[in-house]
Amino acid sequence: MTLAQFVGEIISFINTLVGLLASAALVIFLWGSVRFLYRTGDTHAKAADRSMLTWGLVSLFVLVSVMGIVKLMQQALLP
Repeated sequence: MTLAQFVGEIISFINTLVGLLASAALVIFLWGSVRFLYRTGDTHAKAADRSMLTWGLVSLFVLVSVMGIVKLMQQALLP
């Protein structure tokens, strides 16, 4: 196995893992937004849902950034 093949395998694994994590983060964000919209009276529950929305957006941003970094590495290291 050459270095290029090894790096390609690692990048493929990272892309798969990031895709799964991004899907989970999107589901968490959507679930938090639905819960936030339907809870009108309970302020403590709305705070928890707002926190879920915030962390969902943060995780999506981080995962998309990781995908971009992996793409840059792939273009720089693989011919």
